Amino acid sequence: MMDEIDRKILNLIQEEFPLTERPFAKIGKSSGIGENEAIERVRKLKNKGYIRRIGPVLDPKKLEYMSTLCGVHVDEDKLMDVVEEINTHSGVTHNYEREGELNVWFTITAETEKEIEGFLANLEERFSLKIYTFPKKRIFKIKTFFQV
Repeated sequence: MMDEIDRKILNLIQEEFPLTERPFAKIGKSSGIGENEAIERVRKLKNKGYIRRIGPVLDPKKLEYMSTLCGVHVDEDKLMDVVEEINTHSGVTHNYEREGELNVWFTITAETEKEIEGFLANLEERFSLKIYTFPKKRIFKIKTFFQV
């Protein structure tokens, strides 16, 4: 179970991870603990699955990369094989199952549109799928914060 210090740490790092030489010292100070304890608590929260990852959110367009949302219908008997193959691409940032005709959705980012098209064509051919792509037209940024 999490205590109040764990909750405080989770709330702090959701807002903004400190970009300093010793970020865990700053997290610890804000939480009323030392740097080493802050590191250990974050490690435990990660190991227990409360934290999926700590890292930047990059803007593919500013990096001159291409990105698209994809939806596809996958039969239940092929689901895990298809999902595992989708996850082999390092540019897949989201991959999830949903209810509805298009039951698998994922976002893929790559240096070129040709790379994305090649990856999707391979998936379609290998698993006899029809993947629908939904390139972004406009970005609506929603800041999420989960008060813990």
